[in-house]
Amino acid sequence: MNCLEFRRMALANPQHPGPTALEHEADCPECARFYLDLRRQEEALYQSLAIPVPEGLADRILLRTRPRLFDRARSVRVWLPALAATLALALGLNLMISRDMSPESLAASAIAHVRREPETLVAEQQVPMARLVSAFAGSGGELMSEPVPISYAGRCPLPGGGFGEHIVLKTAQGKVTLILMPGKPVAAALRLFKDGLNVSVLPAGEGSLALVAESDVLVRDAEANIQRAVRWRRART
Repeated sequence: MNCLEFRRMALANPQHPGPTALEHEADCPECARFYLDLRRQEEALYQSLAIPVPEGLADRILLRTRPRLFDRARSVRVWLPALAATLALALGLNLMISRDMSPESLAASAIAHVRREPETLVAEQQVPMARLVSAFAGSGGELMSEPVPISYAGRCPLPGGGFGEHIVLKTAQGKVTLILMPGKPVAAALRLFKDGLNVSVLPAGEGSLALVAESDVLVRDAEANIQRAVRWRRART
């Protein structure tokens, strides 16, 4: 796949252009930046449209108007197309955000994300415990203790829509990237080696998580640390 094909696929389906496209993104910094900008624009559009409608608004409008039979029929003709378009848009946005993704696609996306943000691995932040508690709570996890020292924490866009948490664990053997992915459930765990990185995708509360490092031993140790430090709520069905 070349850059032009990738960008066509990304524009046609910004939320999930497919595993082949994600593999190209992992190897092409220019396309990775293009896709990140595109995803941020899509997320901003979704946030601007996701305006909650007050409960009972439709009933209040009907009670206030009380149209005559003729006016009512005319009103129905006018409003039905708009209502249908609104419902279609809402359904489309919901599907865009909640579409299931395979563990393989999530793993490839996690590796690509780590590759395009190398600065997070050399960051040395002082991350408050409250920030970690909030990050895990957003994925349905209760943080019982700090897994290991944390050197970076920030929000990141997720494949398929929405935002997750990008956290770097600082161990004595090296650094491990943890990506919390609420709303991205997986049925089973997956381990994968790709582009010089090991990744583990695991079910986690209201979604899943990915652990990425050069060493498989580091990834497995991080899995054990997370299991000891976090108590997960069951995903809602």
